[in-house]
Amino acid sequence: MRLIGLLLALLAVGWLVTTQLKSTPTPSLDAENGAGTAVQAPRNAEELKAFEDQVTRLSDQQNAKTREALEQIQ
Repeated sequence: MRLIGLLLALLAVGWLVTTQLKSTPTPSLDAENGAGTAVQAPRNAEELKAFEDQVTRLSDQQNAKTREALEQIQ
């Protein structure tokens, strides 16, 4: 009886693994800057500074929107 349970569990795990491997990959989540273009992660050290600037700008924009929303609530 234990072997049958183990066999069923292994079949279920195998089925789950194969369905996950065959499924289409989920789209990656990219943040958008103010111009509506996607911000890409840097691929090398030279792109890191530009990426940091983009992330800082996005953060500042979101903080400004949050501040405005809080001021309207108060």
